[in-house]
Amino acid sequence: MKDRKPTHPGEFVQEDILNEFGISQEQLAEALGISEETVNELINQKCGLSSDIALRIGKFTNTNPKTWMNIQISWDLWIMANSKEAESIEKIQPVAA
Repeated sequence: MKDRKPTHPGEFVQEDILNEFGISQEQLAEALGISEETVNELINQKCGLSSDIALRIGKFTNTNPKTWMNIQISWDLWIMANSKEAESIEKIQPVAA
């Protein structure tokens, strides 16, 4: 799978929340009830978006948490499809219908 690499959810948080609303990582962390370290790691793509954080961001931004999870899922699938493990996945034969 060599599709274009999807945008990491942390980039959306940086652009669509912090920059758009003019708030700091510290302010977002406080508003979401999570640590500033967690926000920083998400923005710097050192961790993914959990369902807990998706719910919190959805509530804070009045958006659907499923949208946030879909962003994460797209990222995860692309990373896996472009990993070393993808070679073994390619060898799997579909079951006959």
